[in-house]
Amino acid sequence: MFCTFITSSVSAQNPEELKTRITKINKEMQQAMLSGNISAGLAYYTQDAISLPNYSKMAQGLEAIKKLNEEMMTSGMKITSFETNTLTVSTCENNIAEIGTYTMGFTMTGMSGTMTDVGKYLTIWEKQGDGSLKIKFEMWNTDSFPMMGN
Repeated sequence: MFCTFITSSVSAQNPEELKTRITKINKEMQQAMLSGNISAGLAYYTQDAISLPNYSKMAQGLEAIKKLNEEMMTSGMKITSFETNTLTVSTCENNIAEIGTYTMGFTMTGMSGTMTDVGKYLTIWEKQGDGSLKIKFEMWNTDSFPMMGN
C-alpha cells in the first residue's frame, strides 16, 4: 500500500499538531510507567496491539502486553527516569507513524547505581472513532547494550 504524508481523516491535523498531541500522550504514559501504574499506560493501546520489545518475545494483544509489563515490574528492574523525543510523524490512512529516541534510567536488584539506556523507537498510532489515538504497533531497541557501558 502506498501512502502519502497527508491523507484521510488523520491528516486534518498537520504533522506538527500531531507531534504535539503524541508528545503529550507520551508524557502521560511516562508518568504512568514511573509510578508503576500499568493500567493507566495500557489505556493507550488498542485491544489487538502488538509490542516488539527489545530483548523479549513479541507480545500480541492487550493481555500479553499487560503480562510483559507485570513481568518487567517484578524482575528487579526499576525505571527511575524515562524521556522520549519524537523526531518525525507521518500519516497513512487512519494511522500515524512516530519515530523517536528515548533515554531511560533504571536500577537493577544487586547492582549499585543507576544505569542509562539510550535507544530509538517506532510507534504506529491508530485514530479511534472518538478521535483519540491508541497504540496499534510499537517497537524499540537500544543503541548499545547498557550493561556493557557503551
